[in-house]
Amino acid sequence: MNRHIVSAVTLLIIAAFSDSGRASQPVTVLSKISSVKLYTNKAEITRISKIRLEKGLNIIQIDGLPDNLYDWSARGSLPEKYNGKILSMEISRQALLEKRKKKVMEIEKKLEELKDKDADLADDLANIMHQEDFLNSVNDFTKQSASKELVTRLPQTEVWSSTMDFTSNKRKIIQSAKRAIYKKRRDLAAEIQKWEFELTQIAGRTYFSNYKSLKMAVDKNTLSNQVQQYGEFTEQYAQQKGFLDTDTSKIDTEKKILLNIFSAAEGETDFIFTYMIPDTFWMMKYDFRASKKSDEIEIILYSDIYQKTGEDWDNISLSLSTGAPLNIITLPALNPWYLSASKPYKEDFAFAAKSKKEYAAQRQEGAAGMNDFDEAEEALPETSVKESGLSFEISFPLKQTIESSEKYQKKYIKSYNIKSGKGLKFYYQTIPESSGKVFLMAKTVNQTELPWLGGEAQVFLENEYIGKVDVPQTPVSKEKELVLGIVSDTNSKKELVKKYEDTSGVFGGNKRIVYSYKIIVENDSKETREIITMDNFPVPSSEEVKIEIKDLSYSFIADDITKKSTEYAQGIRKFILTLAPGAKKEITYDIVITYDKELIINGLK
Repeated sequence: MNRHIVSAVTLLIIAAFSDSGRASQPVTVLSKISSVKLYTNKAEITRISKIRLEKGLNIIQIDGLPDNLYDWSARGSLPEKYNGKILSMEISRQALLEKRKKKVMEIEKKLEELKDKDADLADDLANIMHQEDFLNSVNDFTKQSASKELVTRLPQTEVWSSTMDFTSNKRKIIQSAKRAIYKKRRDLAAEIQKWEFELTQIAGRTYFSNYKSLKMAVDKNTLSNQVQQYGEFTEQYAQQKGFLDTDTSKIDTEKKILLNIFSAAEGETDFIFTYMIPDTFWMMKYDFRASKKSDEIEIILYSDIYQKTGEDWDNISLSLSTGAPLNIITLPALNPWYLSASKPYKEDFAFAAKSKKEYAAQRQEGAAGMNDFDEAEEALPETSVKESGLSFEISFPLKQTIESSEKYQKKYIKSYNIKSGKGLKFYYQTIPESSGKVFLMAKTVNQTELPWLGGEAQVFLENEYIGKVDVPQTPVSKEKELVLGIVSDTNSKKELVKKYEDTSGVFGGNKRIVYSYKIIVENDSKETREIITMDNFPVPSSEEVKIEIKDLSYSFIADDITKKSTEYAQGIRKFILTLAPGAKKEITYDIVITYDKELIINGLK
């Protein structure tokens, strides 16, 4: 009875050790990118691996993951109904030693093939040289024979002629063959040089130097009639082979996932895992295709995708999110507000005013950049848009392929038609103070399912390309004014007609400056146009400065809503002018500024 118990226990122990040995060796499987969720600052990659699990503990290894993935973002799962559990998931980096070795061997094999071709061409060239020597000997013999015949007998000119024709034709063939061989050898030399340089880049100069020495030794031995001897190169050969296993200075790295999975039964299933990766983002781009003839505007949305993650996204399901996930989310701190008093220093007002002007001038530097993009791609089936958490998600209906590269890749999202009377109004706007150009504008409401992200728009009017404009961030249902272009048949200008300064005693200790302005707007088009004309009146920052607007010839907009706006408080005024074809209108007014003559006022013109 005891003997049977001992045998059973022994079998259990053997089985346990057998299972333990099987699970201790990881099974390496492949994975494929199935979908990508692209944010405005990074991407979430989803991969799928087909894995075969034994009953009990399984160790699975997935290689070939990009080196720049965020370890903290990795998540893995098994199908919900699968009777198993992920016990642990570890991400680590590994050097691609085998990959480099394989690449080095491929290059060395390529060099061998190229040098064999070069040797064949060298043999062909040697044979041609022998043929050329033979022709030279025929020519020499013919010369000698001809000299004797001229002395001893009647010359055989027919024989001479046929010999000359033979040698001449044969020499042409030989010279043509030589040139062809020289060309092939030059091309081969360039190819060999390219691959030798590639070998140096991958394996290093030390390895390449050993490789060249060993190759010369092999070539010398193989050309010898004696038995080949390599004893003196054994150490050099060992250094060369060991170098690939130890030097990691020029080796790429990748990441791998090591999984411990317990399975209740043997079977095959999918392992799905996701991770975040940088070096990729998308921006929203637009085409505005406006038509005043049909009173409508078509807004076409595109995504401009930058993808340089190091791996291609081949035939994947792609979705775009308007969100921008943060690696670390912190609540901003609110600092206390302290007030302190100190005695002012007396300073020269003129010097202070000059310093302020210089400081303001230094802050007026800036630059803007533009990128050119291809025309719109062919229309695709409708994309879907849904609200997801704190952002919107756009899903493409078809599989997409996006290569990892430096270039931006443009993808069509969706188009929307907005007609006049349904959230669209065309009008014109000008700022005579600046350039006097008149802009065609469109006031519209974002009637799409998603917010317009800040981006660049190409503008077309009646199918004619006008230019590019910047589109600001616009939430859904928010009204926005869009710039559609500059019209050439309407213009405006602002003139300073007169400037008058009075410091006489009538006004006591005050100084008065009077500016007389005239604004002219001309409509040279063949249609009646409503033109919003913008102007700026001075705004005092101190009660010691009094400003009056006198003799205004045309009223500006001054309803309750306008008066409450920031623009109005900043002195910006809007005049609505309706001009018939060929008409011209003028707005005149005086600005009277009164202040203590001892003060220095910044901002005067």
